[in-house]
Amino acid sequence: MDYSLLNEIREALAAEGAAGVLAERLQALRAADLADVMERLNQEERRSLFLLLPDEEAGAVLQELDEAAAAEVLENLPAERASRLLGGIPSDDAADLLQDLPDQAADALLAGMARDDARAVRQLMEYPETTAGGRMTTEFATVSEDATVAQVIAGLRDQPPAAETGYYLYVCDSLERLKGVVSLRDLIVAAPEARIGEIMAREVVSVPADADQEEAADLVARYDLLALPVVDADQRLVGVITVDDVLEVLEEEATEDILGLAPGSEPSPARLAPSLRARLSRAAAVLLAGLAAAGLVSPGQPGLSVRAPFLLFLPLVLAVSEVVTAQVMAGVAGAFRRELPAAALARAAGRELVVTGMLAGGAGLAVAALLGRWHGLGAVGADLGAAVFLVALIAAVIGVAAPILSHLLRHDPSAAPVSLVAALSAVVGVATYLWVVGR
Repeated sequence: MDYSLLNEIREALAAEGAAGVLAERLQALRAADLADVMERLNQEERRSLFLLLPDEEAGAVLQELDEAAAAEVLENLPAERASRLLGGIPSDDAADLLQDLPDQAADALLAGMARDDARAVRQLMEYPETTAGGRMTTEFATVSEDATVAQVIAGLRDQPPAAETGYYLYVCDSLERLKGVVSLRDLIVAAPEARIGEIMAREVVSVPADADQEEAADLVARYDLLALPVVDADQRLVGVITVDDVLEVLEEEATEDILGLAPGSEPSPARLAPSLRARLSRAAAVLLAGLAAAGLVSPGQPGLSVRAPFLLFLPLVLAVSEVVTAQVMAGVAGAFRRELPAAALARAAGRELVVTGMLAGGAGLAVAALLGRWHGLGAVGADLGAAVFLVALIAAVIGVAAPILSHLLRHDPSAAPVSLVAALSAVVGVATYLWVVGR
C-alpha cells in the first residue's frame, strides 16, 4: 500500500477546487491500486472520490473493492448511476455485488438497469453463491457447427466477445445443448473454408450449474482450462466460469481452511449469530470435557494425591498434547488429500502412531534422566517420563481419529477443527497425567 498516495488523495479531497487535478490523478491509477486506496478512506471520502470517476473506471474499481466497501458505495451513490455501473460490468460480478445488499435495495437497482442486463443478473442470483451457477457469467460466444471458419471470424470482428470469455467459442445445437468447443487458436490456424464441426473438440469438460464451486475450480486446474462451460440438467449451456472466478474461489477456500483452524471465527458482522453459535457449541464441548476430566482427578477420588513437583510440569504436558495432536492430524489429513486407498490410509495412520510412540518414548526417558540430576527430583522423573509417554500416545490416537471421523461424517478431513481437537486432547491429556502421577 502506497501511503503517500493515500495521504495525497486525502489532502486533495479536503482542499477546495482540487477536484479537477485529482480526477486526472485518479485516471492514471490502475483499478486495483485505486480500490486499495478507497478501502482505507472513510465513507464520505470514498463517496466523494467515486463521484470523480468516469463510469468505465468506476465500474472497474467497483469490481476490485471488497464486498463491504462495494456494497457501501452502491448504497451511497445516486440510484441511477449505481444501476448504470452495474449494467456496465460482467453479470456475474453485478450479481455478487447485489447479493451483498438488502433485498429492497437490490431490487431497486435491478429495476433501474437495462432489461436484458437485469434479466441476466436475476438469473445468476437464483443460484447459491457457492455453486458453479453462482460463479458463472452468462456472457459467452456460441457458434453453429455448420458455419465456416471465415464466417465465424467475420462475425467476431463485427461483434467481439467479452474479454474474459473470449478464449473459447462454444458449439451448441438448436436446443442450446453443448456439443463442442473451439479455441481461438484452432480457429485462427484452420482453413477459412473449414466447417466448425470439423475442427471442434467434441469431448468437452463441463460442470453442472448446481455443482459446488470447488469442483469447478478443480476441473479448471486439472485440465489447464482458461474457461469452463456450465450446463443445466438437460446439458444446455447456461454460463461460463473463467480463470479469474477460479482464483477467487481458491482464495476463499484457502481462507475458509485457515478459519477452520478456529471454527466460528468468521469476522463478518453479518454472520454474528452463526459465529456465536459455532463458538458456543465448541466452548460447551470443551467445558463438558474439562468437567469430565476434573471428575477423574477430583480430590474425592480415593488414593489420589498429586505431589507439588508434578504441578510444575503441567505446561509441558499441555504443550506435548497439543503439538502431537496437530502434527498427527496434519499427517493423516495429508494422506486423505492424496486420495490413497484404504490400506494405504491405514498404514499412514499406523505410521503416525509408531513415530509418535518412538518419539514419546525417547522424550520420556530424557525427562526421567534430566530430572534425576535436577534439584533432587529423581523420584519424580520416572513417573513424569511415563506420564508424558502416555499423554503423547493418547494425543496421537485422538489426532488420528479426528480426520477419520470427519471423513466418515462426509466432511473434508483436512478441515477438521484443529483448535477444538487439540483442546479436547489437552483436557484428556491433563486428566490422564494427573491420574497417573496421583496414584
